[in-house]
Amino acid sequence: MAATLPENETLASVEAAYRQAFWKIIGHTVFFVACCAVAIFARRIFKMPPALLTVAFFVALALFGGDLWRFITCRRRLERLRAENSN
Repeated sequence: MAATLPENETLASVEAAYRQAFWKIIGHTVFFVACCAVAIFARRIFKMPPALLTVAFFVALALFGGDLWRFITCRRRLERLRAENSN
């Protein structure tokens, strides 16, 4: 039994939401890499423990987890819509 999509959910609207979520994830990734670079630099200068990078990872996951989940769900909806339209 296939799940039905809402009436207002068209392929174009889902593609637009997917592109927006994709670029948001790219921006978050750039920000995360920059924060890790700063953390590595600070760790070496101030002789901090290696756990600082683990903290940076978990903080980023907590902050950006909602956007990551939105990206994954948009990708699933887009794949489902493309499969339905190809048949």
